[in-house]
Amino acid sequence: MLMKLDTTWLVFAVATVAMLAYMFAIALRSLLEEAGFGPVLGAAIITCGFFGAIQAVNLQGVRFQTMLEAAIAGLAGAFVLYLVLVLLKLVLDRLV
Repeated sequence: MLMKLDTTWLVFAVATVAMLAYMFAIALRSLLEEAGFGPVLGAAIITCGFFGAIQAVNLQGVRFQTMLEAAIAGLAGAFVLYLVLVLLKLVLDRLV
């Protein structure tokens, strides 16, 4: 799905997801405080997780019928990645 996008559309998609991810990261920063990563790094993690999940699902051979399916898969991947990294950070903070 991502490989078939024109460069212009890919730039718009990344910019849109990055802007929305930044807003989510600001909210997560206020909720998680020191357990989080901050707004900029949080937005980068969410953006990478979003596009990484879509790419991973496509590499498994699943083709999305609608953009809504792709968005749901991307959001799920983004927040699973964020959750795993927050849990890893908390475990490492406990051990050190």
